[in-house]
Amino acid sequence: MDHNLLTTLVERWSPQTNSFHLPVGEMTITLQDVALILGLQIDGQALVGNIVVGLGRRWASWSDCCDDLLVQHHERDVVYQDPFNPRVSSKFRMGQDSYLDLNELDFWRHVRAYILFLMGTYLLRDTSGCEIHLRFLPLLEDLGLFNTYSLGGAVLAHLYRELTEATKPKRANIASCIHLLQIWCWERLHVRRPALHVPHHVSLDGLFVGYR
Repeated sequence: MDHNLLTTLVERWSPQTNSFHLPVGEMTITLQDVALILGLQIDGQALVGNIVVGLGRRWASWSDCCDDLLVQHHERDVVYQDPFNPRVSSKFRMGQDSYLDLNELDFWRHVRAYILFLMGTYLLRDTSGCEIHLRFLPLLEDLGLFNTYSLGGAVLAHLYRELTEATKPKRANIASCIHLLQIWCWERLHVRRPALHVPHHVSLDGLFVGYR
């Protein structure tokens, strides 16, 4: 990451207009930029769910929600039981064995965990860089429905908020998807942009800008 470039952009961010005040005028990151750079969906409903945790709701506690959608395990070697047939089990070693060895229910639990990992460390990261709020977990219960949300809109809104927070004197760092901010600057302003060295045999047709 180009920290000097990012710091300069933060210093030129205006919380009143959600835009960068530059010598050439005002510019800002748009939803179109998010779609082109990160390849995220920008159409669909907002990434906001209903209150489903609490007394009398879908889950009584966040622990119950995690147990249902993620399942807890503390050992490296995990034996999974088929929920519909207790006599069927499979042993899975995290990070080494094939995910095809898992039954469908446990497979989708791993998918949810990986999506949370991407959201917490890359797309919607906070200043810790390694944590994610559990309010996003219930949205992953139905992954088909989650695929219809405007994840790109959530990423952009979070970046706007973090840029505003970063302008405050007591704030020492910035969270959110700062890769989006840096690549946007390379594409739109060409400031400190590195030379691209892409092998000729690699086809980039149809891929998003950030991949390039």
